[in-house]
Amino acid sequence: MALPPQATHDEMMRDLTRLLGQQEFKNFDDMNAFLQREVTGKPLPRVLAKTDRERAEELVMAASHERSLPKLRTQVAKALTLDADCIAAHLLLAEVAESPAKALAHCRDASAAGDRVLADDLSDPNTPIWLVPNGRPYLRARHLHAELLWQTGDRPAALEEARTILRLNAGDNQGMRYILIEWLMRAGSVADIDALLSAYDEPTAAWTFTTALHRFRTQGPTADATKALRAALSANAHVAPMLLGTAPMPDELPDSYSIGHPSEAAIYVNGSISTWIDAVGALEWLEQISRPLFSGRTGPKLRLR
Repeated sequence: MALPPQATHDEMMRDLTRLLGQQEFKNFDDMNAFLQREVTGKPLPRVLAKTDRERAEELVMAASHERSLPKLRTQVAKALTLDADCIAAHLLLAEVAESPAKALAHCRDASAAGDRVLADDLSDPNTPIWLVPNGRPYLRARHLHAELLWQTGDRPAALEEARTILRLNAGDNQGMRYILIEWLMRAGSVADIDALLSAYDEPTAAWTFTTALHRFRTQGPTADATKALRAALSANAHVAPMLLGTAPMPDELPDSYSIGHPSEAAIYVNGSISTWIDAVGALEWLEQISRPLFSGRTGPKLRLR
């Protein structure tokens, strides 16, 4: 079993949260001065657990490093005896569940626990849930819940869960908007797609190429749609060759990407190629518009007229 990639980062956030909780700050500037003086550029001190909730979190953190599923579940069970509302415990059980149905059940348990633990924070629409203690496992659980709902065919519920996540985490540290826009392109209304595309102004392939495809699907190969496609091709010259099959996809998807690079193109094409294929005439339109813009096949070099 692979170690959850966020485990080390979560350990750092745990120690930082506990360290700050031991201080008394008069205001934000006071807290910021403390961070600059005691934390920035220094290893975080390990802050021991003092409450049952914190002890439960320690057990779950240790369990996330465990390679044996029986031992992992034993650790998590101990955590839940200390704190039945340990969000991270329910989330970890969802991540290692042996079936989608059981994973969904654990996600619901995690969300319900989070609703109770974070009740005060959730009641304030201005609270950045991603930044509060226990906010990240809560949002991750809801993210996994949305993915599972989509995979098991409950698309309306998945869309609603994704919208809720974006409302709770307006900064979208999880990249939920990229998943939601692709889902909406498959099962959403034109109005919903328009609203989400207009909510973010960014030069990513996910946004520029989706905008172009959306305009093609609603307008046909109009001047407006073609203008959007040319803008997308300028933003990332590697997407069209991958979509059209004239450039190979990597054997493995990258873990991260840079805007305008082949890594971004591969991630976008992997998630969106079926949407392009399903849009009758879209790939032919893409080929027609992109063909004069590229010179050579040794790597797409955009040459706008």
